[in-house]
Amino acid sequence: MHNANGRGDRRRARLRIAVGVLVVVAGALLPAATAAAGTVRSGTYKGPEGSQQYELYIPASYRAGTPAPLVVALHGCTQTADQFRLLTRWDVQADAHGFIVLLPQQDSSANSFECWNFFQDGSMHRGAGDPARIAAVTSLIENSYNIDPHRVYATGMSAGGAMASILGATYPDYFAAIGTGSGCEYAATAACAGYKSADPNTAGHQAYREMGPRARPIPFIAFQGDADTTVPPANADQLVQQWLLTDDLADDGVANGSVPSRPAKTSASYAQAGRYSTIRTYVDSRKAELGAYWLVHGMKHAWSGGNGSQQFSDPSGPNASAAMYAFFASHPAPSLRRPAPPRGMRKSGGPALSNARKRGAPKVSRLKLSRGRIVFRISGAGLVTLRLQRRVAGHLSRGDCVAGKGKGRRCMTYTTKAMIVRMAAKAGRISIALPKRVRGHRLARGSYRILVTPTAAGRTGRSRRLALSMRRGPQGTAARWARR
Repeated sequence: MHNANGRGDRRRARLRIAVGVLVVVAGALLPAATAAAGTVRSGTYKGPEGSQQYELYIPASYRAGTPAPLVVALHGCTQTADQFRLLTRWDVQADAHGFIVLLPQQDSSANSFECWNFFQDGSMHRGAGDPARIAAVTSLIENSYNIDPHRVYATGMSAGGAMASILGATYPDYFAAIGTGSGCEYAATAACAGYKSADPNTAGHQAYREMGPRARPIPFIAFQGDADTTVPPANADQLVQQWLLTDDLADDGVANGSVPSRPAKTSASYAQAGRYSTIRTYVDSRKAELGAYWLVHGMKHAWSGGNGSQQFSDPSGPNASAAMYAFFASHPAPSLRRPAPPRGMRKSGGPALSNARKRGAPKVSRLKLSRGRIVFRISGAGLVTLRLQRRVAGHLSRGDCVAGKGKGRRCMTYTTKAMIVRMAAKAGRISIALPKRVRGHRLARGSYRILVTPTAAGRTGRSRRLALSMRRGPQGTAARWARR
């Protein structure tokens, strides 16, 4: 009994030390600052999930009639939401690109160091602990402002980066992509503070199981300093391995290497201030970009390219906030829908939903082919998804049309070769160029169709279709699109 108690005391002591290592050494607290262009607001959500304080940055360009992206940014230990905004300059990026920033604030009653509890089992699952409160306040903002549900992203540093990984697994139906700075993999123990987190293969399977019926490949971007002793770079390596395995499982339910574990490309980048970075790019089963890993050489535990007046900033590194948002912007998730308002929703001072949002999705006119471009008109603001689909032979199986040859009555089915997402800020004409190559490969001759679908405020409008064919001249030259 004495030995068992001793082991328990040692485990508790180690946990306190490990969490303490993640603590941001706080300097003199800086007063909350309001960026010149936009507005900083603060609020508190109270509901069945618990109480969650937050800060909100709204750029001056925000208009209630135009859906805006949302970035949920999670601070590190002992930081405040406002300090994290100042450190990362997410507000500057918001001004430049027109998105809203939500910065949840951990309460000292939930963690004495104000860390997100990424290492506790009670905060690793949907509907419980920190993830549930963050999801609730995310839903609150989505239902109080005109947020584009296809472009909601989660990011964070250190303990916040680890929590961003957890949000990707617990709420893949909320977040289109995730970003981490000096973070840890899903289900990492407190050992990732100063040591190395759990086995990434085990964590990869755990994250997939946590996704449940909502499982889908989650795009990810990670920043890590190779001189970091607070969260050593081995943890970022394992985070990348974990998400590659989770995404491999999520795309077809089997760990079969459909998502390659090796980088498709490795490149170098030099920041103007001097840091050298190695960038590894990972792709999905269709050779499209799925993940990016920036290893910043010489950087310690810091936000790369951050505000030099703040603790744990490395101004000489590449701008992590800019790189992350560029990655986010290229990875919208058309399949996502606006989450239902939280049960304990309280008005946060956000503007009322515009009449355009209340009316639902806009409409698109009939599609026309003009010089290799699809041209149509849209009746209002919204997101437009164009799918280029190739017609393939199929057969009926239990009432469904299944690709491939088989017995029974034949039918026609389609497989998506390319997907193009465009944002329409207002009603008007839209022209989208049709690709002749997809992921570096020429499209085969044959029959295709275009499917254009409008969405807004989480609602999907009527799709429009147009039958096309890909034709080529002699020796495969002069490829062109034509109506069938």
